[in-house]
Order: sequence, then structure tokens, then C-alpha cells
Amino acid sequence: MFERFSRQARQVVVGAQEEARGLGHDWIGTEHLLLAALRLPEQPGAATLVRLGVSAESCRAAVASVVGGTGDDALGPQDAEALKAFGIDLDEIRRRAENAFGDGALDTPAHDPEARAPRKSRFSRRVRPGSGGSLGVPASVPGPSGHIRFTGRAKKALELSLREAIARRDRRIGVEHLVLALLRGDDRISQGMFRQLGVAPKEMRDLVLADLRPAA
Repeated sequence: MFERFSRQARQVVVGAQEEARGLGHDWIGTEHLLLAALRLPEQPGAATLVRLGVSAESCRAAVASVVGGTGDDALGPQDAEALKAFGIDLDEIRRRAENAFGDGALDTPAHDPEARAPRKSRFSRRVRPGSGGSLGVPASVPGPSGHIRFTGRAKKALELSLREAIARRDRRIGVEHLVLALLRGDDRISQGMFRQLGVAPKEMRDLVLADLRPAA
């Protein structure tokens, strides 16, 4: 499948690994693919997002909010003030925890928040790093610090990008197909990220497709 990727689309896949490492994540998700696509703001698909106000910076903040535990389930400043009325000082609790256990002791662990522990079976087959999955999507990509695996939602997006290219009768998979596929994401992380960005995925897909028509 990857032989059909354009040079720019391959840059997105490589860039997603770099984004994951930069955020301290040990997985590659749809959030990292979108961040990497926004590194190429002049490419079709990404250009539509940028034109409508989505930037790499705002996307990175949205990822930190959804994945890093600072979204709707987190305690904000108003919550902290309310707890102080009951004698609970969150800042002091954090300080003591970090003194005892090290910096970031109360931070969200850097693992895929949608991941589930795999069930062990004596009949399970061991998968080698980088081995192909459905439609030739690899299970992980190599890096200087070892392999980082693709999440199921990221592999689904890569597979959908092929379907997007086929539907448009395009011979190559470009950044625009990756963006269209990402906007189809129905998982909690993707939807939460788009909600933080103020993006309605279906409407944004229509706008991306409209921008592609003159170049078709």
C-alpha cells in the first residue's frame, strides 16, 4: 500500500512518528497524523484546514487537551478554587507528590488512552515489528529509539486514505486523501480533538472536497 503514497503523504507518516516522540507518546494515532499533515500547509486537504483557522499549534493544544487529560474530565482553575474552600489545595498535593515520587508523578501516563490490554492466548501469533497488517499497513515504524506502533484508529485512517483515493480515481494517495480519511474518524480521540478545534468533520470534509474539485 505504501508504494502508492506520494512523497508528501510519506512525509506525513514519518512526521507523525516525530510528533508522537515530541509529545512523549509511545503510539502513533490519528492525532499525530493530523499534526504531521498540518506541517504541509500548502498541500491539498491541509490547506483547507489552515484556511479555516486550524494550525499545527492549535491542533497540538487540542491533542494535549484530549490525550493529556486536560479536557472535560480534568479539574480546571475554578474547580481548584472550589476545593480550596474545603481545605483541599491541589497545587500543594501535586508538590508533595512530585517531591516524593518525582516530577510529573500525577500526570497522565504516556500511553494510548484508547488502548486495551491484549488478551493472552496460547494460540496467539507473535507479530514482528514493522510486519504488514490489513492492506499492507505496518504494525509499527522504526525510529532511533525503537519501534512506535500504529494504533488501530491510525491504521484505519491509512486504509481509508486508500479508499478515498480509489473513490476519486486518483492513482496516488496524497495528503488530501489522508485528511479526508482522518475527518471520517469516529473514535473518541478523533472526535474529541475535532471538538476542541471547533471543527465539524462532515462539513469540513465537504469543504475539502469542494477545494479539490477545481484541481480535479
